[in-house]
Amino acid sequence: MAHAKTGFTIIELLTIMSIIVIIISFLLPAVNMINWYAKYTTQRNQFRNIDTCLQAFEIDYGEYPDSSAADITGEQYCGAMKFAEAMAGQDGLGFNPDSKLTAYDGAGPTKLYPPFTNTPGYYENLKKRKECMEAKDVQLGSLANLYANPGTFATNTAGVALLCDVYKRGELRNSRGTKLGMPILYYKADTSKLLHDVNDPTNPDNIYNYLDNEELLKLGVRWDISAIHPLYQPNTGPGPPTPYAPTGPLGQTFYKMTRDKSALPIQRPYNKNSYILISAGGDGLYGTGGTLRTKDVVNFSD
Repeated sequence: MAHAKTGFTIIELLTIMSIIVIIISFLLPAVNMINWYAKYTTQRNQFRNIDTCLQAFEIDYGEYPDSSAADITGEQYCGAMKFAEAMAGQDGLGFNPDSKLTAYDGAGPTKLYPPFTNTPGYYENLKKRKECMEAKDVQLGSLANLYANPGTFATNTAGVALLCDVYKRGELRNSRGTKLGMPILYYKADTSKLLHDVNDPTNPDNIYNYLDNEELLKLGVRWDISAIHPLYQPNTGPGPPTPYAPTGPLGQTFYKMTRDKSALPIQRPYNKNSYILISAGGDGLYGTGGTLRTKDVVNFSD
């Protein structure tokens, strides 16, 4: 008596496996796109939270935090650092309202952001602090965490807090071992100025100053010491920023990237009365466009 056929033949199994592989190959790009879009959306949401905090800062102190490349003493203290201090304090424990946004932690014998000491004065200091951002929205690193060789820029600022984006990289970790993204760049608009001169980044009448975070950008890329952030590169072409362009005025990429496209042919920046925020995005490089995986995330229409 003949037995009924059971199970699958080798040919049938291979056919089924091939179909599954083909289906996965179609689905994988879509899944990756969903993941990258989720990260992009998360970063935009972080910017919205930051916008709320910066508006509150402006109400409390009469203006947005300064972003110029140096503090009032002339010490290097870039826009990203001043911004992080205003949002979370130099040590991440809250902004001290007596701060003058100086790298030296305040003028005078009393330190505004002292290292932990078990003294009454320390706790009185903490009571004055303002937590502009909730802990869940804050990811803090420092030059010491983020760059292998910060050089002289870190002489007085190696441990100063930097507010990082949501794109966490395995090789970037803070002192607790938490994965970090790249610092969020912050540029404050000078409302007394009128121009956004793409052809002359050094024009003193430009509303934004690309040099506000120059020292940070000059540190390059930790995981590729031969690379330079495209935002610190020139760009002479008519199109989007071109990474590693060999000629043209330094800083031109920043002005092309932040130019309000809806205003052309008039040259004016986005957010001409407030500030610009830039996250390096998934590739960790400021000044790149392209896909959701590589493009910067900004707080204006991109």
